[in-house]
Amino acid sequence: MDFQLNEEQQALVSAVQTILQDHAELPQSARLQTHFFDHALQELLGSTGFLNVGRELGTLAAALVIIEAARIPAVIEVTGQALILAQLVGDERLRGPVALLSERDLPKAHRNLPIARTALIDVGEDVAIVDVEPANVRSVESIYAYPYGRFVQMPDLRAARRLPGRGAKLRQWWRVGLAAEIAGAAQSAVSFTISHVKQRHVFGHPVGAFQSVQHRLVQCHLVATGTHYLALRAAWSGEAYHADLAACYAQQHVQKLLVDLHQFTGAMGITNEFLLHFWTYRLRALQSEAGGMIEAALSAAGSRWKPTEVSRAPQIAGADTSASPR
Repeated sequence: MDFQLNEEQQALVSAVQTILQDHAELPQSARLQTHFFDHALQELLGSTGFLNVGRELGTLAAALVIIEAARIPAVIEVTGQALILAQLVGDERLRGPVALLSERDLPKAHRNLPIARTALIDVGEDVAIVDVEPANVRSVESIYAYPYGRFVQMPDLRAARRLPGRGAKLRQWWRVGLAAEIAGAAQSAVSFTISHVKQRHVFGHPVGAFQSVQHRLVQCHLVATGTHYLALRAAWSGEAYHADLAACYAQQHVQKLLVDLHQFTGAMGITNEFLLHFWTYRLRALQSEAGGMIEAALSAAGSRWKPTEVSRAPQIAGADTSASPR
């Protein structure tokens, strides 16, 4: 993989950034909320063709758009429409936005369900496609910087349209998409924190002047940059193994980003007045998606060793690894 974007890719990123920069600032009324879904921006990206980029320019281009979209504090749904639909249904048009769900977690609250018009549900070997009616979704309060909701009445998966044998493909591109979202959110969170520690003074010096702070911020930058390139490699290669590695690495390092970035922003960093939570709580939500780090690691190992040589990690009694609100 060439780490330098070609002219076409640079033009794509530049065009997306031009649109997003006008929406980089949240409305004053939204700054104290846990999340802000920018419906106007969602419609704009759709009308200008950026949500169709996976079909026209390929998966790497779609990952670039996902990363850029994840950099802004507002919520827009790109992964399902720009990346996953193109891989599962080709040129067929389904209504967006898209929510990604797993059958085993169907009764729980799900990210983006209140704004979705189509749900792609991982049912193991197959994928079920369900039309989402707003009246059948109840919004759930959450701190996780996305709109969350649960079904009022559970969809009948037996009657739902199926994509036979596409379950593994859904999980692969879901992991690519969440790694790309983590990369974009992490890069913005790190940049935001660096700006803060340059301006915030303690003992007569900027917080960022202390070597211990610099070292840990460099490590956070490494995590964000590493996730960025792993996500792009997975999108470029189209290999499930690379998707598993990207998701595993991204989800494994979320906790470090949360601890360090909020510590360096001090008391302000844990308030809704500070924009940091729009990125870091988004990271926390993505940490457990698509099976989380453990399932991504087991999937990667299973593709390199015989299934009998890979055993599932033991579950700790009473532990709950899901970040989604119940």
